[in-house]
Amino acid sequence: MNEGVNIRGLVLSKYHSISEFAKAIGWSRNKASRILNGVTALSADDMAKISALLGIETPERFVHYFFARLSTKWTNRDSA
Repeated sequence: MNEGVNIRGLVLSKYHSISEFAKAIGWSRNKASRILNGVTALSADDMAKISALLGIETPERFVHYFFARLSTKWTNRDSA
């Protein structure tokens, strides 16, 4: 897993544009842009759809890509 890549990076590497991703997932370009830029929070359904399109299949990858900011609280506590 590439630690420096986020959902936006995965989307752009696979679909090359937010517009193409929006078409593939069935959203408006505006909704896709708001979600990928962190303006709009993801619902559980949104996460499931994105995971299916991007091939995010393991729990570890799912947590890494959708909860990275939250998971660092727990994964870095031994270094404190």
